[in-house]
Amino acid sequence: MHFNKGEIVINTLRSVTIKDVAAAAQVSIATVSRVINHTGTVKPELADRVQQAIQELNYSPNSVARSLKTASTSTIAFLVSNISDPFFTTIGRGIEDYIKDFGYNLIVCSIDSSKEKELSYLQMLKEKMVDGIILNTTGFNDEAICELSHQLPIVLSNRRINASVFNGDFVDNDNTSGIYQLTQHLIHLGHRKIGFINGPMHLSTAAERHKGFCDAMKSIGITIDDSYPYAYYGNFSAQSGYDGAKKLMKAEDRPTALVLMNSELALGALRYFAESNIQIPEDLSIVSFGDIHNRELLYVTPTVASTNLMGIGYKMGELLLDRINRKNEIANREVCFVTQISYGNSTKEIPAE
Repeated sequence: MHFNKGEIVINTLRSVTIKDVAAAAQVSIATVSRVINHTGTVKPELADRVQQAIQELNYSPNSVARSLKTASTSTIAFLVSNISDPFFTTIGRGIEDYIKDFGYNLIVCSIDSSKEKELSYLQMLKEKMVDGIILNTTGFNDEAICELSHQLPIVLSNRRINASVFNGDFVDNDNTSGIYQLTQHLIHLGHRKIGFINGPMHLSTAAERHKGFCDAMKSIGITIDDSYPYAYYGNFSAQSGYDGAKKLMKAEDRPTALVLMNSELALGALRYFAESNIQIPEDLSIVSFGDIHNRELLYVTPTVASTNLMGIGYKMGELLLDRINRKNEIANREVCFVTQISYGNSTKEIPAE
């Protein structure tokens, strides 16, 4: 079958419609719809005519119109605090690797730890009719997120919402155990003056990692309270790592070791140490939660609590699609990934005091 010039004239200033395809293929609009959407039964010769008409006319189905009819855009959104952080880009790759086999696309949005930006994105994504959201929340919009969770499938990424009315799933690392193991490693090397640089305590990740540190220090009789001299709370950014390291290392009685509560904090601290000629581990031992991108290329290779970020992303995608397929009418679920200590050259043994 071939369409001769003049058989059907399409105004090139307007979009080709399903009606045009039906006319060119000499079939009904319903037949074209069944071919495009892979529904019902169409005779092979009719399907071939429809496919050829689609190619000849360069027809693209109207995805917006289709989404209004099917109540699905085959789109999932991933909202993160910092899109440039390799932690989130790796998780995003895991999400995409899982959902693409089911015909879904991924949108990634950076909310920059902004309450207002998070709310704006959530409203926009709801209006755009995404099928579900994977959310690394700021921790400032719990009430709005809880309300949205009853309208749209949601999986929380690494930061939980402690509210009984939240309807959704949660995936994270074992934050408490990871920091506990890192701190115990420093303790076993003889360190007692151990400092830490953490994120804001209203976030579950910061609170859980703080607990791991406190539990480890309690095992040697040291209580961590508001008067603890080797503590710094920032915002999980590289700049906070830099500022925290500067503050703690300028103290008259400096710590002998530092626990950095995420990889961005570690990178910021390492920049300060390099600028200040503080040798690692000769002058200071450091450990960090989470893998550091291209860790082997750094002037020092930190000991870290290593995480399976691809696996985490894969699981998030799996849980969200399951929630979508089950109409968001299932009980809340939590998945916690165990961390593994990956040893570098950033710590040394010192005589116990």
